[in-house]
This record gives sequence, C-alpha cells and structure tokens, in this order.
Amino acid sequence: MEINSAFSSGVNGLNNASQKMTESSQRIANQTTQNTEQNVTPEAPTAHSYVSGPVTAEVINMKLAEIQAQASVKVITTADEMVGSLIDVSV
Repeated sequence: MEINSAFSSGVNGLNNASQKMTESSQRIANQTTQNTEQNVTPEAPTAHSYVSGPVTAEVINMKLAEIQAQASVKVITTADEMVGSLIDVSV
C-alpha cells in the first residue's frame, strides 16, 4: 500500500464530504427561501405548506457527509502514523 494513495484517498474523501455538505445546506436554504416567498407559516397550513420531507432528507445527507469526513480524517491520521512508524524503523 502506498502512503501517498492513503493521503490522497483521505483528502478526496474530505473534499467529497465538504461538497455534499455544501449542496445539502444550499438545498435547505432554497427550500426555506421558497417557503418564505410563499408567505407560508407553520401555524396556518395551506396547499403550499412547508413539507419537512425534503429538509429531513437533506439533514440526513448532511449527517452522512459528516460521517464521511470523520472517516476520511481517520484515514489521513492512520497514513500519517504509518509514515512516522516507517521513519522510526528506518532510522
């Protein structure tokens, strides 16, 4: 196993998690903006009332992105520890 590929995998995972988090938060913001423009209030449901389904799905996607980021950090940390161990052995 190459150390560089482990670092690359970890960094790619972090970038993907960040992108997913950004996309989900933008979708939530857009949903909230659309509801505000329609003057919908939770106390007075109408035919265009706020639907929590899409927001709930995006919150779940954000949690998955968080878990992906945590896993990617562990990959980077492990690769860093492996480099340290290899240097200790070879010195």
